[in-house]
Amino acid sequence: MISLVSADWRLGNIDTVLFDKDGTFIDLHYFWGKMSEMRVLAIINKYGLESGLFAELCLKLGYNVSNGRMLTDGITALYSRPIIIEIFSKDLKAYGVDISKSELENIFDNVNNEFYKEMVKYTKPIDSAINFIRALRKNGIKTGVVTSDSKESTMLTISHLGWENLFDVVIGRESSKETKESGVPVKLALENINANPLNTVMIGDAPMDYIAAQNAGVEKTILVATGQIDKKSLSVTSNFVVNSLDEVAIM
Repeated sequence: MISLVSADWRLGNIDTVLFDKDGTFIDLHYFWGKMSEMRVLAIINKYGLESGLFAELCLKLGYNVSNGRMLTDGITALYSRPIIIEIFSKDLKAYGVDISKSELENIFDNVNNEFYKEMVKYTKPIDSAINFIRALRKNGIKTGVVTSDSKESTMLTISHLGWENLFDVVIGRESSKETKESGVPVKLALENINANPLNTVMIGDAPMDYIAAQNAGVEKTILVATGQIDKKSLSVTSNFVVNSLDEVAIM
């Protein structure tokens, strides 16, 4: 067992740590910015929309083209993929695009297939997080990934960066019919590595990660301001918040 300690708090009796991916140990602005651009371009081309709508539609997905940043309050920051598709399909109706959720799902899937071919170009690790994960492993801690991204994409990232020894389990959106917020994916990760939720910490960059952990019986969630949301805003959700994981000591 270890304790995780910051300048403001201490969490003890920990033997398992689960991580969100994007914004937690992968730079999500670079990754999801490109993904958002490709999704919007696919829709503009398929439905013959004006190219001048590109930046506006990217904003609907939560990406600001002008500064290359994902929005703090954008749908990509706040929700898992099924909810993003539900909201975006409704948004598109205002532009004359009458698209069903299943049709939009297919467009997203096709874009994903193209994106993954060059995914390594858009994948940047958050070094402080990777160093933290390596330190956990040296201390014998079980680790896993629970992400709203696909398991396939996550495993490609892990393999490309040589991180196969950093995680005991990877749970992606196709691992369960339930959304991340439901807590079911977190429970699957715990069951896979025989971990006790009472001795587990979830680490993420958004309220969604806190909700997912709570619904799985994981009472301790560290939120880190390396994604789209600043420390002050994250503090509304969790009592355990840091700017980056290099502010957390392992004892």
